[in-house]
Parts: sequence; structure tokens; C-alpha cells
Amino acid sequence: MTFLRPDLNDLPAYRRPPEPEGGVRLHMNEAPTDWPPAARAALLERLARLPFHQYPERQGELTERLRRRMGAPEGGLLLGPSSGALLDLVAMAGLEPGDTVGIPDPGFSLYPLLVRRHGGRVRTVPVGEGLPLAPWFAALDCRQLWLTLPNNPTGAWIPPAELEPLLAAAAARPRPPLVVLDEAYAEFAPATHRLAVDRYPNLLLLRTFSKALASAAWRLGYLIGDPILVGKLAALQLPYSLPAASLEALDVALDFAAAFEATVRALPERRERLAAALPAHRAAPSEANFLLVSPDPADSLEAAGLKVRRLASADAARMTVGDEPATARVARALGGTLPPPAPRPRRRLLALDIDGVLIDADRSFMEAVARALADLRPALPWSDGAYRAFKRLGGFNNDFRLAAGALALAEIHGDRDLAPLLTAADGRGLPELEARMAALEPEAQIAVQRHYADTIQLEKPLVALADLEATGWDLAVLTGRPPEELDLAWRVLGFRLPAVCDAAPHLRKPEPAGLLQLADAFRSEEVVFAGDTVDDARCLRAAAALRPEIAWRFAALGEDRDRFAAPGDVQFASLRELLPMLTREPA
Repeated sequence: MTFLRPDLNDLPAYRRPPEPEGGVRLHMNEAPTDWPPAARAALLERLARLPFHQYPERQGELTERLRRRMGAPEGGLLLGPSSGALLDLVAMAGLEPGDTVGIPDPGFSLYPLLVRRHGGRVRTVPVGEGLPLAPWFAALDCRQLWLTLPNNPTGAWIPPAELEPLLAAAAARPRPPLVVLDEAYAEFAPATHRLAVDRYPNLLLLRTFSKALASAAWRLGYLIGDPILVGKLAALQLPYSLPAASLEALDVALDFAAAFEATVRALPERRERLAAALPAHRAAPSEANFLLVSPDPADSLEAAGLKVRRLASADAARMTVGDEPATARVARALGGTLPPPAPRPRRRLLALDIDGVLIDADRSFMEAVARALADLRPALPWSDGAYRAFKRLGGFNNDFRLAAGALALAEIHGDRDLAPLLTAADGRGLPELEARMAALEPEAQIAVQRHYADTIQLEKPLVALADLEATGWDLAVLTGRPPEELDLAWRVLGFRLPAVCDAAPHLRKPEPAGLLQLADAFRSEEVVFAGDTVDDARCLRAAAALRPEIAWRFAALGEDRDRFAAPGDVQFASLRELLPMLTREPA
């Protein structure tokens, strides 16, 4: 008699391969160094006061802190006891008996166990040392796809622009597969896939703190996705599944994010030096914190007191990039010499508003709003002055909301010049009208967009792509335009950039979520946001408060810049005047 599912009878347990006792740990893909002393002391002080007899109550609080840092919508982030445990939850919630899951081959050895324990069937997607996309297109009929980016054990990675066709094809299927992007090693790659999450409801982004915050001992991870999907996963999570000590560790680690980030930033350059310092071995191209080296160097490394993970079937070994002394020992043990560290350029992002920054659009939007209000409330006197007064007030970066605000204000005060009312509300806003504006915005959107189809002819670009690229900075857009109007902007400009637009409430400036997503997507150390409204300035300042380890600057542009610029901001009349300053700044 058996008391368990018969399909689990031949399921092997997850076991680490045999390893020698002692030696430097380069076999587990851990962070190269432990916590900074100040962070460790701060955590130990908290643990000394932690009530051991009480259940952990801080998961909601820490989830909210992380959600805001990551620019996720409310309910769009789930914290869990390791990224593996969260992936197990995804399999449990999403798989019916016999459903197939596409996983990379070679890939993370835990994946088959997670699939089979929930009654699923594994379909291996051959990727070799790279990550070719063609086999993934062939696997779109699977119920779920699990892509590890960078992949384990090879370190191969796909840039966001190259992955986009696969994500679009998956979303377009009659029954879209759930796509899980496992970004356990994303912090070591040139970019992350963060910007894809809000655009694809069938996509989950999975991450861990084991490497980025040197916290493998605390077993914490998180996933980001559509709030409806994440909410259903959260409902299946066991209560109090995150220990109180782990939650305290996360809180402290985030307080010391800058110190952990410095260690992470230094590793890719060391990885590349090591890959070039192996005269008798080949390292596969890697964007992770490890290298796949062949032929198998494990015997030589173990003889030198260095543990690595053997991949006997491939005559290779995966070895973690350790700290500088450990990495030098690896090079020596394999007959090479590790070159000295080279200067590392900073990752710098120039984020750009569109209207008033990249495109002269004032006249087109003013005209579209004026015509829409003439249709919806013909007796309301309207002027460019009233339009600009709304913009100065803040909170009206979106012109649909602006038109709805004018209608709501007129319902209370009648058909009169609204500019004096808006000037009087400066610093206070119009909170009493929020509900009414929300109700009026759909009708206002239809009217504004109808006229904008004609007034767009008044728009013209203010800068060329070559001028932007000459700065040497990463380039992206954060705009208050909705998705359909963003497409119109690309036509006016004649080029496209990675962008976050006003596609959901959490992405609407002055909310900082869009700017935080861009900083994460580009792995930015320094961000300059060029904008021409008070909402742009507020967005930058809110982002800086949430991610203080990043160097943030606001570039106030336009005729009205004195009204919203603050000490420390740079001010220019136009983007064209700002660009030479950025070009001259050393990387």
C-alpha cells in the first residue's frame, strides 16, 4: 500500500553533487563576500531585541517597501521564502496533471523537481551554451515557460529587445503560456527585463536576494507581475512563511543597499578578467556571477583548495567568481595570471520626457484640449493661460485628466475663467475633485484623442537621435502619454527608445514607479531625468527618496523651469543645451 502519488515514486530528491571537504566555496554561486561589518552589527542589534515567541508580522510592511522601490503596482509584488519556493508556488497554482513546462537544457537542476512534484511534464528546450530563441518559439504550446536570464549553468543572456518577439508571440496565443523570467543573476547582466512586466499580464519576473544582497542564508526572494495574478499566488502562500529574522535581515540589507551594490558592480569586470586569463581553458560567454569553463578544470582547482561544480556530462565545471584574492588563485591554479582591475565606467541613464523635451507639442495638445472642451462644455471660456495653470499646479501631466479637471471645476464654479482658481490652488491641488475627475476622464479622453489626430500635425522634434547618442549615456523615455500617443510620438521623432508611458495609474507622474523601473532595467548608477513640469520634478525626487544608493539629478527645462527647479538641479532652456554638459562629463 502506498500513501503517496504513484507518479512521485521515481522522483529523485534534489541533492548536491559530491564535493571535497574544506576549500574556498566557488561552487554555489554565492556572493563573493559577506555582509559589511556595519550592516551585520545593525542586524545583530535588531535580532537581540527580536521577540522569539511571537509570529513574524512584518511581511506586509517589507513587501510594501520593496514594491515601492521596484516601481510595482499595488498588489504586484510577492515576497517569499526564496525564489525557488516562489517558483514552486507558481507551479502549484498553474499546472494541472500532464501540463508541460518548457525549461532550458542545460538549466537549473531544481526545475524538473518543481515541475514533476506538481504533476507537470518537463519539455527541455535545447539552448547549448547560448540562449537561441528559435527553440523557445517551438515551445509556445507549453502551459508555462521558465527562462533563466542569465542562464544557469552557462551564464548566457538575451537583451530585452531581442527577447521581445518571443514575449509578444506568447501573449498573442489564444491560450497564452505563463512566462516566468527567472532573473536570479540579473544584477550581474548589462540590463534587466523589468520593463516587460507591465506590458504582459502572462509574465512573471522572479528574483532572489541571495546574490544581490549577499543574503543566501536568509532564503528570501520575490516576484513581480500583474496584480490579479500575483494576488492569486499570494492567496496560496502559507501564513507566516517568512521567518521574523529573515524579514529583519531584508530591512537592514535595504538600508545598506549602497554597500552591497558596490560589491555587485565590481564583479562583472573581474569575471571578464578571469575569462581572459585561462590559457588552457575556455570560458563560455557569461553575464552572471559565474563562468562555465571547459575542459573540466575541477581536479586542478580542488588540488589548490578551490571548490567548483563539476558538469561531468559536458566535460566542464561551473565556478563562481569570488573576491579578488580567490579569483587570482583560480587563474594561478589553471596556469594563468589575473590582470589587475581596470577602471569601470559608471552606468549612466538619461531619462527624457517627450512633450516639451523631445518634441515641441504644446500647441498640438493645447489645441486638442481646447477643441475637446468646446465640444463637451461649449460655454466654458478656455485659454492657453488656463492650460498652463493646470500644468503648473501639478498632477495634470496627462491631458485627459487635465480636460476632466477643467470640466469638474466648471461644474462647481460655472463657466468662467479657471486660471485664477488654479493659481489659488497652487500648493494644495484639487483633492476634492478626484472622484469626479476620474468619472469624467473616459469621456474627456475620447474627445481629446479625436482632436489630437488632427493637431499632431503641429508637432516637431527638438533633437536628433545622433545628438542623444553622442552623450554616451543610456537613453530612455518616461512620458505622460498613453501607449497609443507614444506610438504617435515615435512617428514625429523618427526613432524609438525604451520607454515607460502612462499605461496604468502607478506609472502616472508624479508617481516615481516609471523612473524606478527604468533605473532597474538599465542597472543605472546615475540617472538624469530631463523634464519640463512640476510633475517631472516631483517624480525624480520621489524616486531618489526610494533608491538613495543611485545618484539622481533633475534637469529642469523650458521657460517655466524656475518655478519647479530646486537647489542641485541643472537648468537649461532646452534639451539641446543640456546635451553638451552630459557629453563632457566623464563616465
